Amino acid sequence: LLRARGAVVSSEELLERVWDANTDPFTTIVRVTVMTLRKKLGDPPLIDTVVGAGYRIEAS
Repeated sequence: LLRARGAVVSSEELLERVWDANTDPFTTIVRVTVMTLRKKLGDPPLIDTVVGAGYRIEAS
């Protein structure tokens, strides 16, 4: 997400780049991991969800 510099990264792309090829594409692992990261990073929220597209971190 940081390397994308504000661009939207799809769940599929995150799954492909972060986890191995044997990971079930219908898993909720990306959603759960993003939720966990949000909790750890605290407020203000740094990771935005772009409905129907993926996730991004606003470039500042």
